[in-house]
Amino acid sequence: MSWVLVCGGVAFLVAGTLVPLLVRFAVGRNLLDVPNPRSSHEIPTPRLGGLAVIAGVWAGAGLLRPDDGWALLFCATLAGIVGLVDDFGNLHFGIKAAGQAIAALALMLVAPPPMADAAGPLEPLLLAVAVVWLVALMNAFNFMDGIDGISGSTAVVNALFLWALVPDGMALLLIFVGATFGFLAWNLAPATIFLGDSGSHFVGFLLGGAALYAGGETAPLLPLAAVVLFTPYLFDTAFTLLCRLRAGKNVFSAHREHIYQRITPSPTFHRQVSILYCGLAVISGTGATLLARGYLLSGVLVFLACCLAISLLPRIQPEERR
Repeated sequence: MSWVLVCGGVAFLVAGTLVPLLVRFAVGRNLLDVPNPRSSHEIPTPRLGGLAVIAGVWAGAGLLRPDDGWALLFCATLAGIVGLVDDFGNLHFGIKAAGQAIAALALMLVAPPPMADAAGPLEPLLLAVAVVWLVALMNAFNFMDGIDGISGSTAVVNALFLWALVPDGMALLLIFVGATFGFLAWNLAPATIFLGDSGSHFVGFLLGGAALYAGGETAPLLPLAAVVLFTPYLFDTAFTLLCRLRAGKNVFSAHREHIYQRITPSPTFHRQVSILYCGLAVISGTGATLLARGYLLSGVLVFLACCLAISLLPRIQPEERR
């Protein structure tokens, strides 16, 4: 464990050191996220922070040389590359989704999760569901990464709970935590760099992929617990899309109607909302832990309470307009 922590520290240093270089590179080439009416920020900001996280994880993993996790890391990086292309070229949603699905399918073919072995003739269906799961979580992190610090801090909480849930833990998750902390040092409000699509794709894929390796015959509730773990992001995304669908709006068009956006009327609220969602991640992680330990009713109640709390946030804190 001590050596894993050392490798996590290396990941932290690599990511944290790389961010200023990426900022200088992006500013010099005008590779900035320019604010628009849908934005929650007011100053043009680089969005290449995901590259620092990816590099940090690779540095830590290269030093640690874990026995497993290489296929997951490689495919998560592939997903990050798809996001990087979108950061530069603004890909059509269909093309981006296809790239996400290819990265997810590659992982399923190279390193199918343990639950696939027990699926028997249903294995192709289970692998298809796993691909949808990875694509959904990547997009959830992409949609939710709209204010300073929210996705980095939430991802750290998710990774720590997931590390505790996965049998014997995954050293790669602790290295990921170190790299994400290195990025967060520059992303907390007021942020000097954003995660970008490269980062949100990588983060969502890595965490979602790690969740797929949770469970098995000895812990049948672990896969369900892993889903509950991501309740704040999954519920906010699903609730918003359903509301837009019900209103007859295009669910694929950019908007500013996510719950976290509606309670963030100005950049001065970024830090408070990020802390709020980080706390919600702790609550959902607690529910996931209860489920993993066999406390089905308690875990479900925590999950439902978390969903209810998120849905009520806009009413508790009325929207303000700039």
